[in-house]
Amino acid sequence: MDAKYFLGEPRLLISPDALRTNLRTLRRHLAPTVRVCAVLKANAYGHGAKVIAQVLLQIETESPFDRVDAFAVATFEEADELRELEKPVMILRPVENAFLGRQRELIEHAILNGWILTLRSASAADDIARIAMHLQKRASVQIMVDTGMRRCGVAYDEFAHVLERTLHHPTLRLDGLGTHFANSELSGNPFTLEQLRFFNRLLDGYPILESVPKHAANSGAIFFTPRAHFDLVRPGLSLYGIDPTGHPSVDRPLAPVATLAAPIIAVHDVEVGESVGYGQTFVATEPTRIGIVALGYADGYPRAASNRGVVRVLGHSCGVVGRVSMDMTAINLTRCPDAGIGDEAIFIDSDPHSPASIYALTRVTDQIAYEILTGLGSRIKRVICPTSPSEQTLRDDDPPKPVFMPR
Repeated sequence: MDAKYFLGEPRLLISPDALRTNLRTLRRHLAPTVRVCAVLKANAYGHGAKVIAQVLLQIETESPFDRVDAFAVATFEEADELRELEKPVMILRPVENAFLGRQRELIEHAILNGWILTLRSASAADDIARIAMHLQKRASVQIMVDTGMRRCGVAYDEFAHVLERTLHHPTLRLDGLGTHFANSELSGNPFTLEQLRFFNRLLDGYPILESVPKHAANSGAIFFTPRAHFDLVRPGLSLYGIDPTGHPSVDRPLAPVATLAAPIIAVHDVEVGESVGYGQTFVATEPTRIGIVALGYADGYPRAASNRGVVRVLGHSCGVVGRVSMDMTAINLTRCPDAGIGDEAIFIDSDPHSPASIYALTRVTDQIAYEILTGLGSRIKRVICPTSPSEQTLRDDDPPKPVFMPR
């Protein structure tokens, strides 16, 4: 659907050019033989899994170098959204409780679709093998190893048993062996290096695993721990243009893929001493022009941005005034006299150095980019936008002047 079709509604504009830029930046850090598994869990980190997958496949048709080799999701439902795509799909959440509720039905569906299931126990291997035998199919599985994250991987002293049970079943095919780093965004982090050494020691102890694809590197490890690239890498946040360090980097020119925009639906003047919003946390100290925008915390714009956030309107920086409410946010249009009803406010700018960038918003709200992006709600339309909105090409040199008195 054309991006203009949803004008007048909150929109998350997805840039194919930015996605291509990020994919190329990632590939420049990898050997040609290393495959890329695009992580699309949590609705592609809030960007829209179907939209991102569609763009990635289109990019690949234009240039085979700009390819992804597989997709990763967290749940069966997320995998089902991608079932029509001709790419391997791995489900990262480990299979357990295979015969509770509808779990068997979901596992059967996964096996029939050829998705790669994740193991962390011998009992799960037995259960999947039993279900695959009933279907007269061979299930693809991978084993995730706990090298220090202490989450859902297989512990070292249990690995031999899990591996033995997996290889024992003719209805299981071992298609991967992986681990996950706890501090990969920190260059040269000792714990990451220790996790890597642990993983390599385990691999050295089982020559039978030589032909099994191995993966460990998330976004941070792709850039900072090249020895962890192995056969496949799993970029998540970096694919969407956010640097794993939480700060834009000239060494890694990632381009934020998304622009969050919403329309102004009302404009009015507030006199000195009048308040705006719940709790009267904004009181005007001078005549102020207020715009009301159709986006609130129910859409994922953080309530913590109340009286602190900055948005962009027609190239101007405009401060958020009063409390962000469920469906609407008030902004200060005093320095943007030309703005009116129907104009868009940019809540998350694709310029990483903008006062409305995702980096700036994380600082204002004391959140991480993952949290903000994955919290973007379903009312926001995810649409492909080949060119960036014109608002992003204009810049102020100074931040918006505060004209309120918080109570």
